[in-house]
Amino acid sequence: MTTMGDHLMRRSLLRSTACVAVAGAAAGVLALGAGPAAADTVSTTYNCAAGGETLQTTETITVTAPATAVQGEQITLSVTVEDGTPVTEEIPAHGVGAELDIAVGGAGSGTVVAKGLTNSTAVPAGQSVVLEGGTATLTAQGPGDVTFTPAGLRLNTLGLEVLCTPDGPVAAAATTRVTAS
Repeated sequence: MTTMGDHLMRRSLLRSTACVAVAGAAAGVLALGAGPAAADTVSTTYNCAAGGETLQTTETITVTAPATAVQGEQITLSVTVEDGTPVTEEIPAHGVGAELDIAVGGAGSGTVVAKGLTNSTAVPAGQSVVLEGGTATLTAQGPGDVTFTPAGLRLNTLGLEVLCTPDGPVAAAATTRVTAS
């Protein structure tokens, strides 16, 4: 039998997990031989589900990508995710792991996955979780502006799997200008 206390505890863990996932999803984007890195931050509202519970949360996601790249070069993206809602209980260092899907658009296409997002330090109750260390790599396709837009977010917080999908349109978080080789 599920009690109100169980329900509130699961909801608290879900909120804490969603907050941690958002905080740690942002990472930098670099390309070999590419121009200086450029970063932009977008605010994204997600619908997150875990253990039969759902929660809407807003995450601040920063994607760092090279400003320029040459067709055929490898582009490495870095991502940081910060949750806008403080956690209700302490989260130990590396208590949250996450992956962020990034839609590739403009002169590029497809999806890449930023893996390795985590909270590198403990997060005290009442603070927001920041996930960092996530990277994704792709090859610069044809010439033109390639955009990188946050999409689905998958979190694992203290063993609880949380799946988050964007609630509505999401703005591109970074753009790289690709030139012909």
